[in-house]
Amino acid sequence: MKQDINESRDDLAGDLGLRFKEAVRANQTATDMFDEALSQFLGINRTDGRCMDIIDRLGRITAGQLATESGLTTGAVTAVVDRLETAGYLRRVRDPADRRKVWIEATEEFRTITARIFGHYARTSPKLMQRFTREQLRGIYEFLEIGSLLNRDLAAVLKDLTDPAADTIAARLIQARAFERAAEAYAPRLEAALDDIERSTRDLE
Repeated sequence: MKQDINESRDDLAGDLGLRFKEAVRANQTATDMFDEALSQFLGINRTDGRCMDIIDRLGRITAGQLATESGLTTGAVTAVVDRLETAGYLRRVRDPADRRKVWIEATEEFRTITARIFGHYARTSPKLMQRFTREQLRGIYEFLEIGSLLNRDLAAVLKDLTDPAADTIAARLIQARAFERAAEAYAPRLEAALDDIERSTRDLE
């Protein structure tokens, strides 16, 4: 097992590693292109589209939870929900057990639209997954979980370090150095999170 890991690391130092990195970046660009096209198709902006994806994925969510998941302020989330409710894509529903709590959920019309658009993926995904062994799928799952964690956390670091007054390339270089230092300090936390993801992956059937 240890030899396999060492061989894998050696591969990533050569042509396979380079192609792997390029493929990841190309995949992110393609995903971004699709998300932009979908937002335009729905007549909403990218932030609203991201929030709509979160709501659709989680099924039912509070405004506070949406703010946490999206990285937006509660005030910004209120504006997003207002726009999407007006567009007919989501609705507010009061909790019957606690009338003070308001849930946000996608409308049937939105689910119908996305089912038609993403139906192609539902048909092709089983064939795609058959190309990989269960062990390979576990590795892909772990890679995606790690990537999501890393992007969310480092996006928060970038937001904290963003200075609206820094409008020159020299100022951006200073901010980039500050980000580099913050990312280095973040490394121990990342290692602990990676261990948690690895443990959770072992439990997958």
